[in-house]
Amino acid sequence: MGINIIVTGMLRAMKLKSVKEGATGYIRNKIITGEFVAGQAINETTLASHLSISRPPIREALRTLENERLIVSVPRKGAYVSKLSIKDLRDLYQVREMVECYAIELLKKKNIRNLPEVVSSLETSSNLPIPKSDDMEQRLTYLMASYDFHVKLVESSGNELLTYWNNSMCPHLNRYQFIYFYASDSHKNSQKHHQQILDFITAGAYEEAQKSLIEHIDSTFEALQNEISGNGIKAVGKKINKRKGE
Repeated sequence: MGINIIVTGMLRAMKLKSVKEGATGYIRNKIITGEFVAGQAINETTLASHLSISRPPIREALRTLENERLIVSVPRKGAYVSKLSIKDLRDLYQVREMVECYAIELLKKKNIRNLPEVVSSLETSSNLPIPKSDDMEQRLTYLMASYDFHVKLVESSGNELLTYWNNSMCPHLNRYQFIYFYASDSHKNSQKHHQQILDFITAGAYEEAQKSLIEHIDSTFEALQNEISGNGIKAVGKKINKRKGE
């Protein structure tokens, strides 16, 4: 009897975790693609009804997303999609540059040149078809596959804490990347830059790899800064939604 109760409890916990992860992924993707706009209130009841689940998994999902800086909780008011800004963008890209450059520094110290996971990631993204401008799901899939190059690069350093911090900022970073990706068709240049960085590491030219990486990250930052400064966050969101309807 006691064992049955324990097993039942474990199965219930596993189901709740699965539902929570599904809700987290759904809300996260809506925020990254701009379908849930910055400053928008998140209604737990509406979301639970739409996803045909209870409210507890939604609450758990919102806690996770708050840790990812996608959600802001306001006491006695509720949860809102976090806002974007030039300062936030700059802070994020400064940290990103430090993390990824240090990952290459660790590769240099360990004299690691063979990066099979990075190679596999690059091949996967290279083989994906160019997404249609009005297909948000395809665009998001392509973006995540392209950014996986950077994720695998950091993981290849072998530093688990560095990987943890890198992964923790990925969702928030992906919001900005989606704007850049959608506004500038950046997929035309990313693959070339990624291949160049990988080639430098394979040849043991770690300093050149770092320089190439910095140029790649800085060019993305500048393009995003110009896009946001010129049009504003709201205007960029409208631009994306307009292209969705084309």
